[in-house]
Amino acid sequence: MIKVVAGAMLLASLCGAVDRDVQRAIAWERHKDQAAARQARKEARHPSVTYSNNSANRSTADDEPQGRKVLDPGPSPKK
Repeated sequence: MIKVVAGAMLLASLCGAVDRDVQRAIAWERHKDQAAARQARKEARHPSVTYSNNSANRSTADDEPQGRKVLDPGPSPKK
């Protein structure tokens, strides 16, 4: 009988610990959501990044090489 009562108490304490952990995780997620919303409001008021299609032209197929060609002399001869 004592083992049953001890087992029930252990189970109840473990369930309480899990419940506390779940509540802490939910509170943390809410905190992150609130921080993300604050950051989004700040960025909406003062945008620091502009997005335009013309500024990111990264095509290299039509580009001519710049500067002069450098030749690799190879390994130096042993002395």
